[in-house]
This record gives sequence, structure tokens and C-alpha cells, in this order.
Amino acid sequence: MYSSVHIVHNIEFPRMNALVLLLAVLLYSVKAQQNTTDEKYYTYNAAIVEYNPSSYNSLSLKERATAVATAYISLLDNVTEDIDLILFPESTLGGESTEVPEPFTEIICNSTDTRYEDYLKDFSCAAIEHNTTVVINIVEKENCTLKNSTGFCPSSGIVYYNADIAFNESGGVSGKYHKWNLFGEYQKSPPAEVELTVITTKNNNSFGIFTCFDILFDEPALNLTKNLGLMNILFPTMWFSELPFLTALQVQQMWAEENNVNLLSAGANSPSVGSGGTGVFVGNKGPSEYAMIGGSGGTRLIIKTVPKLEIENNPYTEFSPIEEDVDSIASEMDSFRLKSDSSIINDANSTLLDTSKTTIAQEVCAGDTVKICCEFNVIISINETLSNATEGNQYVYHLVAYDDARTFDGVRDGGIELCGILACLNDSRSSCGQRFSNYSDIVWPITFENISVSATFANDATRIQFPNSLLASIRPLSPQYTRWDKEETDGIVKRTHSITRSQNRLLTFGIYGRDFSRDSPVRESTSGASSLFFTNISKEPDSEAELMPHPVYKCNTIS
Repeated sequence: MYSSVHIVHNIEFPRMNALVLLLAVLLYSVKAQQNTTDEKYYTYNAAIVEYNPSSYNSLSLKERATAVATAYISLLDNVTEDIDLILFPESTLGGESTEVPEPFTEIICNSTDTRYEDYLKDFSCAAIEHNTTVVINIVEKENCTLKNSTGFCPSSGIVYYNADIAFNESGGVSGKYHKWNLFGEYQKSPPAEVELTVITTKNNNSFGIFTCFDILFDEPALNLTKNLGLMNILFPTMWFSELPFLTALQVQQMWAEENNVNLLSAGANSPSVGSGGTGVFVGNKGPSEYAMIGGSGGTRLIIKTVPKLEIENNPYTEFSPIEEDVDSIASEMDSFRLKSDSSIINDANSTLLDTSKTTIAQEVCAGDTVKICCEFNVIISINETLSNATEGNQYVYHLVAYDDARTFDGVRDGGIELCGILACLNDSRSSCGQRFSNYSDIVWPITFENISVSATFANDATRIQFPNSLLASIRPLSPQYTRWDKEETDGIVKRTHSITRSQNRLLTFGIYGRDFSRDSPVRESTSGASSLFFTNISKEPDSEAELMPHPVYKCNTIS
């Protein structure tokens, strides 16, 4: 009997092993498929580009547009991942203007229609070939004798726009946005009304879009997030970085963090004019990757898997902060032109950080009709050897409060309410918001063990506050190393920005607030518009500079 059972057992055991193995393989396959499905459910793939077009400076506008379009498409050819979209920067295609089809009307790949420049048709074809959405920034021209979007038509019959154009995977225009807040660009017109453009990709992900200077204003940026509830924003830009509060990545992170949305930015790169800054910013988690190329400049393609923030408890929102060698990057940024906002520094109220104490509690107030009072609570430690060194430059710090309107390079005025700890070259307030020219000569004796900056603001629809920070590398502190708190009571909001990890390469830390009620108006585009804008608009622009952001930066000689 025992022998009989034993024989049966030996006969059936291999079959049991095979069955268990088969079940294990099936379960693993199902689990793997489920994980793949889960990732696609929770995320999407996107590509963004920091691009430097300096190698094409000597070409004509038409030649340059063709050459840069070819280079753009070559970058797309290098993408092997299945991406929802690729985003290119503002203004790097140059000033060669073209008409653009209305969304969802026609596919211009291989079209013989002469209204559309060949480079535009090439992007239509590239979107089809790569089965993705391609988003570019161009100068669009509109025949206003046939279609009058602005309410104004010059004698030439042509109006120009700073335009973002999206081609979907079928090659058709799936979205078009005309920049509302123009930064100079006096040969271009804003549209008659602010446009809220939504681009939907093949995987049914929806993106709002706005351009560069728009990010500092409520329209259209906050319309897209607060009114339409969009969680994904595209941001093509040619940003001109400004110390101490408005360098490129600093602005992009603070905007994404406060609005808790995904911000995908693509920056034009030119260190000599202070342009650059590209990244994927995942709401209040901070950047998953970014670039701001210093030195002699360059181009970089970034491909990232981006979590969908509209899905609650999305496990893909958990990732480690970017860890970088701040000193190495800061040295590369010596060649990067950084403007300084003298208007805020000169008019602000401030006090010098008292480094004879380890714990500092200080209130600084500013403003007349509207007043802000900033509470600074700081704990520092001092490296006495570095502090007493006879060689090397050392920053000192001012505690600053400001509540007034400022000018953005004479282009627009904006209401500002801010509190900040600012690195300064010396005890003079006028030296704040500047950077020592040779990073290798700087020593850092001061370590901030703790910082808490807080203030109260009127809690209304015309105001918003952002957590603002900047390291010596011209990158912001990760939100994962800070806290950004909000307490609302009786029409008042208290905002507090604090660090959770000690810092000793700090240039800026504080709160940057906007009061839109004090902004100057958007430049009009009607027959009553100012002569400043419409000077010579009846003719084709003579140069790329006339169509680029703020001619003072000589973008026609971008390098």
C-alpha cells in the first residue's frame, strides 16, 4: 500500500511542479501587465527642450527658421519613448513669420499652400511620423483684411503675434495661443481678448499653455488653474533672469508649488543675455528634472515620466529631491548674465542681519497706503575661520520688506508684496541682489540652521503669494527641504516660508507676493492703441529683434 502511494506521488509530483510554475508565470505576467497599466494610468511621458540657436546667427530669417526646425525635428528623432508631447522654447525659431491654420481645420503636411511656410509644414509631418503632439513658438502673421482678431488692421493688412502652436499626432493644429502679456515685442500684437487655450493629447491628457512674461500675471495663467482647474501647464519661454527674486527656475518652481500643478517649461538658452531655464516641476513636490545651461550655452533634451496630479494619492508623486554640486554649477554660471532689480532694493525697507547673534527675531515693515510687516526668525552658525579669512569675498545678508508697484524693465508695472533674506555684496542695501563675478573667490562662513519668514496679506482674488528661494547655483531650494504654510482667517491670510534643512549657499529666501490690482493695463490692440506699439507696424519687420522679446536685449544677436 505504501509503495503504491509512493509511486503515485512520484508520478504526479512533476505535474504539480509544472502546474505551479505555469500559475506563477501567469500571475507574474498579469502583475507586470497591471503595473504597466497602473503607470500609464498614473503618469504620462513628455519631452522638453532647452535650445541654443547661436550656430545659426549668420543666416537669414527664412534660412534660420528652416535650419532650427530641422534641428528641432532631429531632437525628436532621438526620442525612443512613447511621449504625449514635446515642447520647444519661445523665440528660438527666429522671426520668420507665417500664417497658421485654425485648429482642427486642415492638415498641412506636404501641403502646397503658400500661406504656410515650409518649416511649419515640416512640424505637421513630424507630429504624424512620431505619433505625438509637437508644440512650437513662432511669429504668426494674420491677414486682418480677411480676419480681424484684434479689432485693428494697419495699412499693410498684416498683424503679428507671438504664438504657441500645437500639432497633434494626426498632423493638424490642435491648439493655438497668442501671448497676452508681451515683453516689449513692439512689432507684435496681443489678441483682442485673453485666450484660454487647452491642448489635449492622444492619451487624453489636457494641458493649458501660456508664454514667458505671462507667468507673472493673473491672466491667462491663473485663469487656467483656478477657473478651468487644469493640472498640467506648458510654458515656452525666453526668460531673462533677474536677481534676487526672478531668475528662471526660481520663478517656475514658485509658480508650480503655489498652484500645485505640473509645469513643463522649455527655455531658450543664451547665457550672454541671461536666457535659459527648462524643467519639469511637479506641484509642491518640486522639480523632477531641470536644466539651466551656463558656460558657453547649449541644448538639452529632457524626457520625463510625469505624475498626474489630478489623481489623488498618486504613488508616482513620491520622488527624491535633485541633489547637485552647488559649487560646481555656480562656477559654470559665472558667464550667465543676471539682471538685478534695483527698484525693489532701493525702495525697500531693510535691516542688516546681525551675525553677532545666533538667534535673530526681527520685524521689518514697509509700505504707505498698503503696508506689509515681515517676521524673520533665523538661527545661524558661523565658521570663524572662514569669517576671519583675509582672502575671499563674503556675502552679508539684509532682511527686506517691500510693498509697492515696480516696473518690469519699463514694459509693465506690477504690484509687489514681499519679504526676503537677501545676499548682498556689502553692508549697503544697494549691493543686494548682485552676485560676485568670480565664484571661486567666494567663501561661505554663514550657515542658516533655521529660517522662518512670515507675513499677513489681504486674502482676495487680486493677490497671490509664492515661496521664493535661490541658491548660489541659480537654482531654487527643493520644496522637499522647505515648508510653505497658509492660515486663513477673516479676509486675512498668513503665509510662512521656512527651511527644514540647514543651508549655507543661500542668495534669496522669502515670500514673493503679487497684487494684480496695482498692475498697469495690458497693451491694447485696438485702433486706439498707443503709437509706441504701432510705429512701423504697417511694414514687414526689418529684423528678428523687432519681433523678439524686449529689443534692449539684442536678441537678434543671441549667442
